[in-house]
Amino acid sequence: MSTNRYTIKQLSDELGVTKPGIRKLMNSSFRKRYTTVTGNRILINEAGAKVIRDHFGNHKAETKDSSQKQTQTVSSNDDDKVLKAKNETIALLKAQLKAKDDQIANMQKLMDQNQQLLLNTQSENKHLLALNHDSKTDESQVQDGEYKETETDQKQETETTENSSNTSNSNDNKPWWKRIF
Repeated sequence: MSTNRYTIKQLSDELGVTKPGIRKLMNSSFRKRYTTVTGNRILINEAGAKVIRDHFGNHKAETKDSSQKQTQTVSSNDDDKVLKAKNETIALLKAQLKAKDDQIANMQKLMDQNQQLLLNTQSENKHLLALNHDSKTDESQVQDGEYKETETDQKQETETTENSSNTSNSNDNKPWWKRIF
């Protein structure tokens, strides 16, 4: 009957674990029961390999299950965070839309007021033009650009020029220091 013997390296490669991990499992009773030493090599028999495979197979299954549970927990936490962020974004966008709607309503109200003011101004302008047009039909009104000088205007102009020349002549005879004081 031939028994297969495995090195620690062969089992670590097969199971995907490290050599020190397998060595930690091999206590003194395990070594007496399942191993033989050939030179500087430790050879593990078939029964010992089965014990090691079972240990690391179960350990891997437990690790795999716990990592899947952690992944699911992290995934659900991430989903909750994403959902919360989406809800916050939606609420923010709704508030912005409401503010924009209020601005548009206010702008429409201002435009209506502006149109009413413009219509009132136009009607006042028409009324004033009608009044102005009626007064132009009077012959006593002077037309634009015409100015007729009267005799009183001419007399006032000559008096002002004479007064200004008299004051300038009296100042010319005085020395400069007397003109200042």
